Amino acid sequence: MHVASSPPAPANPEYDIRKPNLRKHMLAILVLGIIVYYLFDSATDEEILDFSQLLGLSEQEYDYFMGDVDSIHYTREGRADYRFRASRVTHYPNPEYSIIESPRLVIYREDDSAWRINSASGRVDVEASSNRERLVLTENVIISGITAAGRPVNIYTDSLTLYPAEKSISTDSEVMLESEGFYSTSQGLTADLVTDVIRQLAGGYMRYEQPGQGQ
Repeated sequence: MHVASSPPAPANPEYDIRKPNLRKHMLAILVLGIIVYYLFDSATDEEILDFSQLLGLSEQEYDYFMGDVDSIHYTREGRADYRFRASRVTHYPNPEYSIIESPRLVIYREDDSAWRINSASGRVDVEASSNRERLVLTENVIISGITAAGRPVNIYTDSLTLYPAEKSISTDSEVMLESEGFYSTSQGLTADLVTDVIRQLAGGYMRYEQPGQGQ
């Protein structure tokens, strides 16, 4: 029996085109590997440790958590300073911080009035530059209170930084402030919750509506 052999298949043009591209990818990987090796070889032990900690930051496991947290911080004189509540607080040891679910705070004042701050989530840590404890709130942040003049105020934003010891707040996010028909928006805000000094930052816009207007 005679079996006719098939003629050799023509060269695949796509294969020929891809070969140079593959070589380029391999060369790029080789160059990247040399750069990484050089960086690790020239880095100090401390820099390598910091880099390793950075890589493992998202993988670290919490060491404990608490549910339905409700605590009150008192001043040295025994007066209630602020109340902190949350549905859950999860603590991570290294670097040390805590993730908070549904944080709710009441900031007490000497005249027995209070500021109330709620949000969907938050994080507690120590600010490296000032060594101060800070609480960073995110998602649907609402600040409610009554000013020294007796006027109710509501402030809405997407993120907020609170320093509990100083009772000061700040944000770079968009802010809306409302009070008895007065509405104001801005990009950023700072406030001292002890003295009721509120400063709206860039791009401020104000509007006032008299009671019954538009009805």
